[in-house]
Amino acid sequence: MIIETLSTGDEVITGFVTDTNVSWLCQRLLDEGIQPSRRQTVGDNIDDITAIIRERSEHADIIIVNGGLGPTSDDNTTEAAARAAGVPLIRHEELVERIKDICRTRGIVMDPSNEKQAMLPEGAEIIPNPSGTACGFRLRIGKALCFFTPGVPSEFRPMVEKQIIPQLRNILKTTATEVRRFFSLGVAEARLGGILSEITWPGSIVLGYRADFPTIELKLIGRDATPEDMAEAERLLYEAVGSFIIARDQFNIPAQIAKLAGSIPLQVLDSGTDGLIISRLAQEMHGLLGHYTRLPSDPEPLIARIKKEKIRTLAISGETQHGFCIIYFNGMRGYLQRLKSRSPREKDRKLIITTVAMDMVRRLLSGERPFGTYENLVRNEQLSFHM
Repeated sequence: MIIETLSTGDEVITGFVTDTNVSWLCQRLLDEGIQPSRRQTVGDNIDDITAIIRERSEHADIIIVNGGLGPTSDDNTTEAAARAAGVPLIRHEELVERIKDICRTRGIVMDPSNEKQAMLPEGAEIIPNPSGTACGFRLRIGKALCFFTPGVPSEFRPMVEKQIIPQLRNILKTTATEVRRFFSLGVAEARLGGILSEITWPGSIVLGYRADFPTIELKLIGRDATPEDMAEAERLLYEAVGSFIIARDQFNIPAQIAKLAGSIPLQVLDSGTDGLIISRLAQEMHGLLGHYTRLPSDPEPLIARIKKEKIRTLAISGETQHGFCIIYFNGMRGYLQRLKSRSPREKDRKLIITTVAMDMVRRLLSGERPFGTYENLVRNEQLSFHM
């Protein structure tokens, strides 16, 4: 089954507006085990929109079209859909009354231009929009079942969640899908791609990538795959790049730490991330003692201070030419690593170090080795110490 997306609008194609809708949509579809094969963008010209809908409807099975359902002169998607399908536009009186009701609720008089939004291609099935005046609609064009959606994100996303995804599940019910998600840290996407391209995955399983700094998400997507095939694919993934994987299912290391630590308090001393790590951990941990403070760059007095206090502590000192110093002490044994990021942006370096520090705590609480494998960081120092 070939699924494609199409975004419309001059503001999108020129870059004045970032197309967050289609990025969110493709991610959401992938969560359902559905991977679009094409993403395309076209401007507001009605002939261009008509041509691309007509062309893609001869190849795709499902097309999700976003944008151009508004009342203004540059909103041409509905008429383009009618032209591509070879049908007239039909006025829906119930939609006119609905738009009038919305306007009355907002304390305004409906502008005559809004009546344009009540004109839909003949044969179209209405997709309700509880958040705005532009209803969506579903229409078969060529071999494709096309879903037309408004471009306003607050209207588009609920429509996808409540209307379109349930329909897609029903349409694709003959295909059982399973998605397993893994999050890697410390390795470039190109490097991962090079390693994983050498693997022959079990039948009906494909691998997807998504970069979300500072991690790269890997997805094993199985369609009608057996449990044995999924298990084998996961084994192959870990065998190849398991040293870089820091989370699976969802990327929420603070939640993992909170679950593993239980009621044991954790003191965080931070002069390296501007309090970022404290705010991240505080979202999940109730026993967090966070202090944004000035710490010495020399680890020796910092280790002495931590030993003296004898409580579970995570400390990150400020950045020097040798990088950031991260120390974790569990009350009896401590671990130190000094890491340098090559990222040119200070904000990015602090986010990377925040993630590495949390990963260090997670590893130790999980019984793993404390020092992860990070190819794109320089580890200038690494040691352990006892009480």
